[in-house]
Amino acid sequence: MVGAFDLLKPSRVEVEKLTAHSARVTVEPLERGFGYTLGNAMRRILLSSIPGATIVECEIEQVLHEYSTIEGVQEDVIDILLNLKGVAVTLQDGVDEASLTLTKKGLGPVVAGDIERSHTVEIINPDHVIAHLTKSGELHMRLKVERGRGYWPATQRDGADGETRPIGRLRLDASFSPIERISYRVENARVEQRTDLDKLVLNLETNGTIDPEEAIRKAAQILLDQLAVFVDLKGQREEPLLPPPPVDIDPVLMQPVDDLELTVRSANCLKAENIYYIGDLVQRTEGELLKTPNLGKKSLTEIKDVLAKYKLNLGMKIDSWPPPNLNLEQDEERAAASRRAVASMAIDEAADKPSPPHPETTAGDGDSDVEP
Repeated sequence: MVGAFDLLKPSRVEVEKLTAHSARVTVEPLERGFGYTLGNAMRRILLSSIPGATIVECEIEQVLHEYSTIEGVQEDVIDILLNLKGVAVTLQDGVDEASLTLTKKGLGPVVAGDIERSHTVEIINPDHVIAHLTKSGELHMRLKVERGRGYWPATQRDGADGETRPIGRLRLDASFSPIERISYRVENARVEQRTDLDKLVLNLETNGTIDPEEAIRKAAQILLDQLAVFVDLKGQREEPLLPPPPVDIDPVLMQPVDDLELTVRSANCLKAENIYYIGDLVQRTEGELLKTPNLGKKSLTEIKDVLAKYKLNLGMKIDSWPPPNLNLEQDEERAAASRRAVASMAIDEAADKPSPPHPETTAGDGDSDVEP
């Protein structure tokens, strides 16, 4: 029995399956006002926070930008990209991205089912139309599918992954949410003599990649996790900071460049560019090293030959570099000394070069200041 000052908790939950991808969920009774509070919270979470997968990039043969047209294809590239957004896909558990290809020739529509099958990707709506071809039309595309959450415009993704977008790679505005539509309404409910209660009715439609009931459960769990912090306002007890785990790095990479036994000129040029260890050196590219003052192609060839003896090469990528146990302050002092050495070498080379003869003392002049 509910006390006079106890809040009612919902006791009746009804899930009505409308179609394969839509459902109506009714929850009652709720205290006055809680229908709008919970309904609005669930609606926002369902729209913005349920994870999903979608096509994020597209490359079309012989297309350089989205304002192009393709011979033999009725739609222009912009329309094709818009149609690709409607392809509903799911990724296998544990897979965050995948690549797909689509090849179609001849008269007729190009549908999502024409995409080559992959064991990591499932097409939910294979009848979805992407484009229409004429008799002579051909369409060759490469698609990239990613897992994510919420909405990520293409303009924000440019440069976000640290690489420059190649010409011809078209990025789509990515809407990862599998929820197509969500609405709610609050109706009056009655319990015994009380008539001032709420009944919450949620209407939900997905794109088929998730069951409507499962989407409701995930949204409720997200809301529960976010509200848990308010139960104990002190929050979680802070754990003592532990030292970082040791990084497993090849010992050769942690050796100083002096161990490579390079010429003094090459070694000083590297140190002047803050390259103190072999691990620093192998991450540089040939182009970056050639920009180093006083380091030419001969020195670059010497460096590549020495690295090859250690089965290393330029342009390598090393995770967790530099390791925390390197003495960077001492390396900065060495770099300053090396820059002074390089500058001194440049001055000495300039002094050793013979100065051009003065026009007044060149051989062949009839007059000379030197007595015979």
